[in-house]
Amino acid sequence: MTPAQAREEARRILAERRFRGTSLPRPFHGALAWLARHLHFVARAWDWLAAQVGGADVLWGILGAAVLAIALFVASRLASRRIVFESDEAIRLARARDEDPAALERLADEAERRGDLEVAVRLRFRAGLLRLARANALPRRPSLRTDEARGTLRSSRFDRLARDFDEIVYGRRPPQPDDLAAARSEWPQVLEEVRK
Repeated sequence: MTPAQAREEARRILAERRFRGTSLPRPFHGALAWLARHLHFVARAWDWLAAQVGGADVLWGILGAAVLAIALFVASRLASRRIVFESDEAIRLARARDEDPAALERLADEAERRGDLEVAVRLRFRAGLLRLARANALPRRPSLRTDEARGTLRSSRFDRLARDFDEIVYGRRPPQPDDLAAARSEWPQVLEEVRK
């Protein structure tokens, strides 16, 4: 093969796709190239540290142990916070047992007089739930959901009150005076149904 033929063969081989870049866009190429240029010292530091501790595998093991230690520390902190939260929840539950439904009704009346109808609806609903809990128709816990109470009571009156409460409190429907009038008249009847 002559030198001219060898040069032509080399040109042909180098023209193959495997020796050329792709024309597809590489969105992170610029950012990754910048990181490689500016953070190359991290790789050098990693290699140096790995050589000091006995190799890359040992360094990865140390790094894994450090991550595990941090995770255990964070988990223990979260667990201690949860214990504090649960004790606070127990205190709130004890206070809820001491709540007086009649006092809540008086507060609801005051809220209604000053035009704070949503607060009045909330207070009347809480007073009704407390009365039902005292009648042993519902469990005594502040986290009782309305759908749980519906399933336990199976009362169409309570279902209407609970639906209105959910629409007003969670659905952000503006409360109407009719909602409060219904609450005043329906809660005693729900309690009467339960007692029967």
